[in-house]
Amino acid sequence: MKKNEQTKLVRSYAEALYEASEARGVSEKVFDETLKLAADFDAEPQIKKYLSNPVLSNQDKESVLDKVAKKRKLSQPMCGLLKTMAKNGRSGVLFYVLQDFRNIFYRKKNICPVQVKTVIDLTETQKKKLVSAMEKYTGKKVVVDYQIKPEILGGLLVECNSQIIDDSIKGKIDRLMLLMKGAV
Repeated sequence: MKKNEQTKLVRSYAEALYEASEARGVSEKVFDETLKLAADFDAEPQIKKYLSNPVLSNQDKESVLDKVAKKRKLSQPMCGLLKTMAKNGRSGVLFYVLQDFRNIFYRKKNICPVQVKTVIDLTETQKKKLVSAMEKYTGKKVVVDYQIKPEILGGLLVECNSQIIDDSIKGKIDRLMLLMKGAV
């Protein structure tokens, strides 16, 4: 399958899931389910391999996804998605559908995801100030994913709307090195 075709396929499943979850008033619950299922896939990479294996039958994959749905007590829209994707032989792109659903959810709810990398964990006061500043900057509600990254040496590295705000010590050193190379 070509990349463009796969993107359209993923988008259609994600939009259908969003519409079904909105119609039932459970879009926040489905959003949480996408996070948990994606975390399961990240923790157990063999699940992705299993669902993507073209040799295995769609019925076997449907059975596995049904067990996951029951164990996780997933919502009706999510159960319907899993069943439909398995029946249609599309379970190999499920992980991408979960990601795209989150993007659609954020866009429809006017939420901006922000990723913040620091060397140490920020205090609650610092986090509140950062959230407030990012909400003012984006004009949207923000959801922040904090990550500890010792390699930035200090400061902050903020990613938002495909923009990077690099106030890290490593970034400053890298920019200084570039300036020095140009001056020689």
